[in-house]
Amino acid sequence: MWRAAVHAGLTNEFALRTIGPRGAPHVEEMRDWLLDGARRGQRVTYLVRTGGKRFEPMERALLVLGEETGTFEEALQLLARFYQSKHRLILWIKKQMAYPMFTAICMVFIAPFPLLYFGQTAAYIGFVTTGCIAWVTAGGSFLIAAAERYGKRPPLVRARFARALATGVEAGLPLPRAIRLAAEAANDPNLTAFVNGMDEHQLAAGGLHETFSGAPHMTADLIGALAVADRTGDFTTTLRKIADLYEDGFR
Repeated sequence: MWRAAVHAGLTNEFALRTIGPRGAPHVEEMRDWLLDGARRGQRVTYLVRTGGKRFEPMERALLVLGEETGTFEEALQLLARFYQSKHRLILWIKKQMAYPMFTAICMVFIAPFPLLYFGQTAAYIGFVTTGCIAWVTAGGSFLIAAAERYGKRPPLVRARFARALATGVEAGLPLPRAIRLAAEAANDPNLTAFVNGMDEHQLAAGGLHETFSGAPHMTADLIGALAVADRTGDFTTTLRKIADLYEDGFR
């Protein structure tokens, strides 16, 4: 909804106010923070950097990248697409879990039935109560773990890095700044640590394929795309294209 408002040329303040209250408490807290800041004339970059735990690292990096490069609408679109895909994954997992979870809850009530048969009602109730709590906890923990792991999959890390790097370079940012923003957008601590371990001269001096030849999550196909982009200056049909492929399931 925010992206649609930006596409229509509306201000962030008007867009965030028009969206209205969100059902999820953490999303509403984020919207309130951004709306209050927009009313005071503060930039989104400042608000996400000072927003603390309201924003995930990937959200923060992409929104900063979008505002710095003039591609804010694209940044919002990427975030929307990411969370839409994540939601579809959760729905698929729930569907796959339906039968085994139903079987498990049946077993919780059926397995200790001999206790009830022999008059040990309290023991039966205790067993069933413990089993139901474990059933709910196990199912919820599995969904949370799957959701957290989704964005950390190497292909998605590479996709975010490639797309953010192309955006930064095409917007005319200095190469070291574009690389650092791309590493933040990738939202992978190993890749961020690799980039932070180099100074500005190291990031600017060599070719991209040489700089990242030993970086975490880099594969031969991505290194090849970096080499082609380096020599041709064409980042759209190299890095953006390979980012699309990674998001479509290419590994």
